[in-house]
Amino acid sequence: MTSIDHEVRKSWDRIDAWCRDRLQRAPVRAAADEGQLRAVEADLEVALPTEVHEWWTLDRVSADYWIPGSFAPVGLEEALETREIWLLVAEQEGASFDANGEPEPRFLPSFLPIAMSPGGDGLIVDLRLGDSYGSVFLWNHETWVLGAPLWGSVVFMLQDIAAALESGTSALLRHAALGGTEEGCVAVVDDAGDLVWEVAEH
Repeated sequence: MTSIDHEVRKSWDRIDAWCRDRLQRAPVRAAADEGQLRAVEADLEVALPTEVHEWWTLDRVSADYWIPGSFAPVGLEEALETREIWLLVAEQEGASFDANGEPEPRFLPSFLPIAMSPGGDGLIVDLRLGDSYGSVFLWNHETWVLGAPLWGSVVFMLQDIAAALESGTSALLRHAALGGTEEGCVAVVDDAGDLVWEVAEH
């Protein structure tokens, strides 16, 4: 097990322990096996970042909305189905340019969803080679604008959430510092026993 593998598991275990003590038990997201991941890599023609590989193989991951922004992890099969739908929408929309002649954003084959919100937005991992490789972005299904990454990797996402839950401090502060549109938020357990992320007071 590499240090990244260990950190993914360690961070999830911290999140799971916090949730287990405070929240009702939720359904579990299906874990992927090595064969499925190799097939995905062959189809996408790109190697998944180590932490993304480890993310998909994690077992007993809650399928509840514990990720800031009310996102719930999805299984690999649902992620691939969502990706195909969004690619089809991008193809149907075709190429388009704004008033400045710049191409308008479209969902790309190198984007892979990992979590979804009730409203149909997603968290995606950017698999394009370059500085943003492995970063986690918000994919707004209406605006299609990526903006600044929410987290630099799945590891950073899990570490940020674990630290925010345990300390009662804000998540997403680095994103906000980079000029991102999502504000820092803190975890609150509501009267129904659900985890809710509320915008932190300034």
